Amino acid sequence: MSVFRTFENTTSTMSVKKPLSTLSAFSYIPPRRNDPKEASYFSKEPQAPDVSTYDQLFNQAEGYDMRLHRDDRRHCKGRGLDINQEERSRAVPVLSSSVYGHRPAPALLQTGRQHARVARIQADFFMKNGIIWNVAEGYGSVAPL
Repeated sequence: MSVFRTFENTTSTMSVKKPLSTLSAFSYIPPRRNDPKEASYFSKEPQAPDVSTYDQLFNQAEGYDMRLHRDDRRHCKGRGLDINQEERSRAVPVLSSSVYGHRPAPALLQTGRQHARVARIQADFFMKNGIIWNVAEGYGSVAPL
């Protein structure tokens, strides 16, 4: 759906097509959100300072970072971010893959060692494939069973 606006000049009348979203009150996106920390993703205050749009465009840091794929992306592949520390600050992880950053399971859920498999040296090391190897005789004597 499009809306027509007419502008009258002294010389001619002009008709311009603009989308409806430009006239909506809900289409404005603020440059900085000052919501409470409970409404944020990690339930904490933002650490980034308030920087004006002019400073973002015209006062960029000079130099070249060779570890970045492209120089205009500050947090390329998570460089400079500590996602694990931010995930640990949450009571419930956002993603199921983020469980590694949370506290370990309580001792109630840990398995006991009463049914653990214990490897026996004589069964596994000295008797392989039915050949007895005697350490006392040395390395050269191998006698069949």
